[in-house]
Parts: sequence; structure tokens; C-alpha cells
Amino acid sequence: MTSNAELSFRIMGASARWTTALAALAAIGAGVAAGLGVPGHDQWVGCSSVLAVGTLTAFGFLRRRLEAGQDGLRYRTVLRWHRLEWDEIDRFEDVRVQPGDRRLSTHNLRVVAKLRSGEVVWLPAPYAGSVDAFSFEDQLRALRAAHHHYRPGTP
Repeated sequence: MTSNAELSFRIMGASARWTTALAALAAIGAGVAAGLGVPGHDQWVGCSSVLAVGTLTAFGFLRRRLEAGQDGLRYRTVLRWHRLEWDEIDRFEDVRVQPGDRRLSTHNLRVVAKLRSGEVVWLPAPYAGSVDAFSFEDQLRALRAAHHHYRPGTP
């Protein structure tokens, strides 16, 4: 299904990938500076550690994506790929999710796939903060159209 995916959604754009790559380079540079014993090398060790942890976390989020094609959905979470056939899916719903930080007043939008078995599967993308709501709606509309097109029994 990887070669014939008609839709592909990623959780973050190209600018996030570039920022993460630069953070990885900065972590490596700070680690090298700490290893060379430059003045204040203790601070460089801490800086390198913080940047490395942040970079690894960002790489995990950047790997999350969803692909839709003739065979169904294929989605990547942080650790592995999962697959759903079109005939397993009953419908897609958009869900408002409270942010982890209670001080933020905005809600995030997520998509869940309601399966015929009654199960609910949280999809990694499309995902939107309050700023991306319009592109989220377009992506959800495209996902629903693909489901309607490929669902068994659809004329």
C-alpha cells in the first residue's frame, strides 16, 4: 500500500523537520564542545542532554502519519505501523481534545475511526491545533471521500 497511497497526512510540516534536524546538529555540537573540555563544559553537557532528549521526542512525533489507499488505512504511531481495511471502518469522527496544559484555552482536533465492531481507533493524523482548523477540515473531508469511494458495496 505504500506505493499506491492516494492520501498521506503527517502530523507536522517541513519546517518542523528542519527545526528538528538543526536541534540534532546543535546537540551534537554541544556534546563535542563538552567532550573537548572547553571552559564551562559542564554547561555544555547539560545543554547537549536537553537538546538530545528534545530531538528524540520530536523525531518520534515526526514519524507519525496516516496513508489512505485502495487497500485501506495504514498509520504510523511512534513505534510501529498499523493497518485498517476499509470494510472494518464504519465512519470517521472529529473529536475536540483538551490540551495537556490546563492554562491553554484552545482545543485540539483529532480524528477517530469508529469500527463496525464498536471499537474506536485514534488516528495520529490529521491533527490540528486551533490555528490549523481549516486544513484539518479539508483533510478530514478527503479521508471521508476515500472511505466512501473504497468501502465495499459502494456503487
